[in-house]
Amino acid sequence: MATGSQYLIVAAFDFGTTYSGYAFSCKDTPNDIKSNKSWTAGSGKLISLKTPTCVLINEDGEFDSFGFDAEDKYSSLAEDGKHHGWRLFRRFKMVLHNQRILSSATVEDLEGKTFPAKPIFTMSLKYLQKHLLDALSMSNIGTRETDIRYIITVPAIWGIAAKKFMREAAIEESMAPV
Repeated sequence: MATGSQYLIVAAFDFGTTYSGYAFSCKDTPNDIKSNKSWTAGSGKLISLKTPTCVLINEDGEFDSFGFDAEDKYSSLAEDGKHHGWRLFRRFKMVLHNQRILSSATVEDLEGKTFPAKPIFTMSLKYLQKHLLDALSMSNIGTRETDIRYIITVPAIWGIAAKKFMREAAIEESMAPV
């Protein structure tokens, strides 16, 4: 396991209110910053460096998809009238703007139904981490997950409770704390 400056890769997640993405660089070429360029929407005609910060969970409350994939799948389900029981969460990061955020905080899906916030944040971070790891494995960089130092951006206006909440969601996903 890498420690301190022994990390081979530094990966930064920009977990945004509307869109999220990530970038990374390798220890031997720190100024060669790479970003994900493979998010596509719809029929693949839209290519973006970021993907919408939205989570789709299935009828059993389990993660199904994130970003453009989540939006596309929910739209397909809705067109066919099969979306009942599925839940799409958007703009849920705003719950952390509340200065009195609690670990029992909830977020609302598109229909206004609530769900515990922390699992939604954890699912999002897990997805971004997996996406990064898949991209690294396809690029033949040859690193292990333990070789990566993770950084998650947070707004400067966030209070201590919101930062703590985000850190806990990341740790629950086994990401190294910042």
